[in-house]
Amino acid sequence: MTQSNHKVNYGNDIDRISDLPGNVIDCILQHMIVKDLVKTSILSRKWRYMWTSVPRFKFGEEFYELFDNLDNPAHEFSRIITEILFLHNGPINEFILYLPRNPKHKITFEYHNKWFLFLSRKGVKHIFLDNDEGVHVRTPSHLFSCQGLTYLYFFYFNLSIPPSFCGFKTLLQLHLLFITFESGALESLLPGCPLLEKLAIEQCSGYECIDISSSTLTHLTVSIEENCIFRLNRSLPILQRLDVELVCEQMLYAHANIFPLSQLINLKYLSLDYVILDERKELLYIISILKSASNLVEIVIQTYYGIGYENQAPDPSEKLECSCCCLSKLGEVKIVVRSRSQHALSLARFILANSSSLKTLTFELPYEMQSDARIMLNISQDLLLMERASQKAQVKLTHS
Repeated sequence: MTQSNHKVNYGNDIDRISDLPGNVIDCILQHMIVKDLVKTSILSRKWRYMWTSVPRFKFGEEFYELFDNLDNPAHEFSRIITEILFLHNGPINEFILYLPRNPKHKITFEYHNKWFLFLSRKGVKHIFLDNDEGVHVRTPSHLFSCQGLTYLYFFYFNLSIPPSFCGFKTLLQLHLLFITFESGALESLLPGCPLLEKLAIEQCSGYECIDISSSTLTHLTVSIEENCIFRLNRSLPILQRLDVELVCEQMLYAHANIFPLSQLINLKYLSLDYVILDERKELLYIISILKSASNLVEIVIQTYYGIGYENQAPDPSEKLECSCCCLSKLGEVKIVVRSRSQHALSLARFILANSSSLKTLTFELPYEMQSDARIMLNISQDLLLMERASQKAQVKLTHS
């Protein structure tokens, strides 16, 4: 063997991965699935305990599939998750737990609580809980001991607040989806999060009225349930993004106190879903919202199914124009029409006439309407003839 060949073979035996900086190795390990992560302990003596300092654990659907052939898989993977956590010898920054739908995979509340008590002592910052069991699950009480949290995602749980809860003082993002709140739980939770920047409360129940007030909130997503009242307090000075979904058949103007119209000056993105434009006062209320949010950059409005186009008549006696271009920064608009709505066209007319920087207005119709040539022609002509404050504005007529 020549000397050059000897050098090449010798170079192939170098353990390049082990010689990487510790933070780089941690970054690689924390993106591995749990099964492969633990397997690294057999690579060499140096790697035996390296996985025990990884700051991120994800127990997803693929983890539970490893135990499908067992008679009692829940007991086995609950034991393994417990063992993995208790062998960990460093901080845990992120914990992702998926609760599978399979009844054989049901994890008992005692295990949940034990894990979160352990995590609270590890300074966990990011928790993602995704319950796919199909029924609401009781919230682990020790979750509220995780005082260092900055991110919390919660899906399909019953939420009650323990008397000892002192708040999540460092929480920045809170996502609550399909949560059933016990009496007073939501009202107790939100004031305990003084630094909250992003909040989502979607498809939740168990409350009648809630006021949202925050000097730090920049993003807010809410689903307004029937018979529930949501109010945005006037102290939302830096709110930049607002997504509102109306659940059930209800009018937006019926929740007029949700919008502190004089306080939307910093709003840049607005999404209104399932609004009903069958009544003119609904149209006028949406326009009043737009007039109060002069710094809007993007708008998405989706209407709900309602009265037919031919049954509505615009009221020419009532003008919608402003005295000036009140939406001077607005660049992108999408109006999704799920029924033949004349008021949706009136909304498009107002936006085009008052948006001097508008680039694109997309008017999306339901797929079944494209077979009605008369309706399509009328709408196309209406959109084409509308006055535009922006010479660069393009109007796109599409269908879903």
